[in-house]
Amino acid sequence: MERALSKVLAAGSLVFLASALCLLVAPDAFAGWIGLPTGPSLAWALRMTGVCLIGLAGLMWLVRRADDAGIRGAGAVMIIASAGMTILTATLQGAWTPVRWAYLGVGAGFCATYVVLLLTAVLQDRRRG
Repeated sequence: MERALSKVLAAGSLVFLASALCLLVAPDAFAGWIGLPTGPSLAWALRMTGVCLIGLAGLMWLVRRADDAGIRGAGAVMIIASAGMTILTATLQGAWTPVRWAYLGVGAGFCATYVVLLLTAVLQDRRRG
């Protein structure tokens, strides 16, 4: 199960990296894509989010090669992060654009995948022990 979690961490890392680059390079465009009004304060906040996502993407990429406990721990953290981002996307004030729907789906999909894989790993452990 940890191999599958490792692959999900790697895929999520690449999604976060792509998002981070968009946030850093074109924050106003990104805001428009998800239905937010643009402005200097929002651009600054989106760029800051992009910097944070680069850090998270890097950590996800590195921890994908950790031991089983490290990979499971990262998966648990990503449940919280992806659920939080999904909730924030769903409650965002603004227009429901195709990109916003896509981000909602991707976030919920990653969250569900982490939950299923971690629950499966725990159930496998209980059957063995």
